[in-house]
Amino acid sequence: MSDRRTQGTLLLAVGGMALFLGRGDLALSYVRAFVQPLLLASGAVLVALGLAALAPPGAKLAPATWFAPAARSGPPRGAEAHHGTSRVAWLLVLPPLVLILVGPPPLGSYAAGHRAPVSAGADGGSMPPLEQPLNGAVPMELSEFYYRAVFDERHSLDGVRVRLLGFASPSHDGGYLLARFAMFCCAADAQVVEVAVKGDGVRRPADQWLSIEGYLRASLARGDGRDVDPEGATPELIADSVTPVQPPRDRYEHTLFGY
Repeated sequence: MSDRRTQGTLLLAVGGMALFLGRGDLALSYVRAFVQPLLLASGAVLVALGLAALAPPGAKLAPATWFAPAARSGPPRGAEAHHGTSRVAWLLVLPPLVLILVGPPPLGSYAAGHRAPVSAGADGGSMPPLEQPLNGAVPMELSEFYYRAVFDERHSLDGVRVRLLGFASPSHDGGYLLARFAMFCCAADAQVVEVAVKGDGVRRPADQWLSIEGYLRASLARGDGRDVDPEGATPELIADSVTPVQPPRDRYEHTLFGY
């Protein structure tokens, strides 16, 4: 009976964690939005199995038996070993509880400072036309700005006022970078995209979200007469408007422009 209760409790804990993540925005700290319905579905199944395992025995083919260990031909183990195993199994409930009660935040400036910035080749001739300006600036993701600034042989950003959204990440020169993570599937594969911000005299705290409007510093674009290594280039944005904003619902970008 103890094993049955342990199995049911573990199923309820894991299923409850999946439901908790799937019903709110916390899941967006770890995975893309399309995974949320899958979390909800799997959580509902696990909770149902957990409740069935905790129900009074007697029903045929009880779901708990699906997870029960195979019968052993040898003599039964002693009560002390049995209870010890159960106590250890209960410790598996702790990680889901910690995740629910103390959810880790999305990737931010600390992670950005400890990951290599994105670097990948791009075909400068295949970049699509820019979007139309909105309220005096062209809105674009950081990854698009990065690839146009470093790889675009047509210099599509020359003289174009852009609007970028990201969080402040301290730089080695005492200023800050505007950064954002591009996520393909989950936080484990996210890559940081960074743009150096110039012209802002205000000291910005790490992880503050900013909407910045300005122009690419043309001297950093490729093809201007200087040899620029795309693998190590960091585009510079000359800011003429910096506005602190609330973090977006989804703090990641989901398209890496150069791929």
